[in-house]
Amino acid sequence: MSNEWGTPDWQVAAAYGDVKSWNLNRWRWEFTRRRDDVRAAFQESAEASFQYRQPFVGKPGFPMAHLRPDEPGFTAMHPLAKSLGLPQIPNPRIGAQPFQSIGFSDWDEVVQWFNSDKPPEGFERIDFDLSKPLEPQLRAASMLLKDLQEMRIGKVVQRRRHPAKWLAYLRTLDAREAMPDASWREFTDALFHAGLLERHKNPAGGYCAPPPQAGRDKWEAANALRNNF
Repeated sequence: MSNEWGTPDWQVAAAYGDVKSWNLNRWRWEFTRRRDDVRAAFQESAEASFQYRQPFVGKPGFPMAHLRPDEPGFTAMHPLAKSLGLPQIPNPRIGAQPFQSIGFSDWDEVVQWFNSDKPPEGFERIDFDLSKPLEPQLRAASMLLKDLQEMRIGKVVQRRRHPAKWLAYLRTLDAREAMPDASWREFTDALFHAGLLERHKNPAGGYCAPPPQAGRDKWEAANALRNNF
């Protein structure tokens, strides 16, 4: 890890590890942990969260109370967590967090819905038979929910994702963090030499290095994903 926030050397793709094994939550966490507000929130609340849990170490119902802020699985209590879809904020210096720390969802709403007799407005409840194979039940449930969504709001809501670009985007974010004062020309050249940008066709013939805006555009796309994964 090349800096205080535990991000790899952006010039070496292999430094990021086996990204093919990352699930969607891990990818989302990798972008989220590179946000300045997330880092600041953790810094602000980590020590207080650690001290708050000390009286519960070893007691039933608090299996992670013994964790220190620098260990995977430790989470800090901060209001920002809810807007991220997290129960609490894990340490942004650590990418490989356990599932319970980076299981993104609106937990409060889901738990409230699961425990209620009637789902809230806009929700649907589907029962599954756990004694039978789940795959056909999940496929049927998916088809039914898409039909209901199209009936109620006129379309099936989808978020277009381009996972093939995500590693390059992470490397681009880390490159900018490593070179905060570089001009866009310098930044573009660095990305080009690292294989993160392709050469451009020269109107006069042949090919040339990409123009300065190519690096800027790539960083802006990566930053947009970081802030709204």
